[in-house]
Amino acid sequence: AVAGGGRAAYLLCNPHNPTGTVHTADELAAVAALAERHGVRVVADEIHAPVVTTPDARFVPYLSVPGAERGLALMSASKGWNLAGLKAALALAGPGAAADLARMPEEVGHGPSHIGVLAHTAALRDGTAWLDAVLAGLDENRRLLTGLLAERLPGVVHRPGEATYLAWLDCRALDLGDDPAEVFLDRGRVALSSGIPFGSGGAGHVRLNLATSPEV
Repeated sequence: AVAGGGRAAYLLCNPHNPTGTVHTADELAAVAALAERHGVRVVADEIHAPVVTTPDARFVPYLSVPGAERGLALMSASKGWNLAGLKAALALAGPGAAADLARMPEEVGHGPSHIGVLAHTAALRDGTAWLDAVLAGLDENRRLLTGLLAERLPGVVHRPGEATYLAWLDCRALDLGDDPAEVFLDRGRVALSSGIPFGSGGAGHVRLNLATSPEV
């Protein structure tokens, strides 16, 4: 498979944004096999990996499954520890992609800030207890949202995700058009993310951020 004369790539979001789905090892292995069959490079966005909120869900790194040797994975502490403003991340390569990653221009590695590197190191090394408390709070917020929607907006379909601090809400039964986020903002003064930028299946949906206090 080629795109514009070069090798095609498939961007895999795991855990998935906005649905919160945590892909299983079997699902990831199937993706790897399909990509290998068609000559496609898989780039796994695993930035939400630390934010698995459901106890029975387990994050599986893409590069750990059979057949993913030619893949790349991207990871950061920015979502789990709220460090997005500090600009740092990791790019990891499978054995069959290490040479390609090494050929990236040198300036690509100049983006992270010094304080960002220090903060990410501290978070990943020493921030487990803090993250555990955050995950427990997110799980409580997800349960609270599920109850409030059932009580006050039963027409909104919400399938609680297994990860991320986001909720994907199907508002099509409310008959608010393709972009209900505009209606919620105009009538209720509640700002939600429009589902439209997430693709054709996003019409009639909104994304809600759960990472706040229960009072809000």
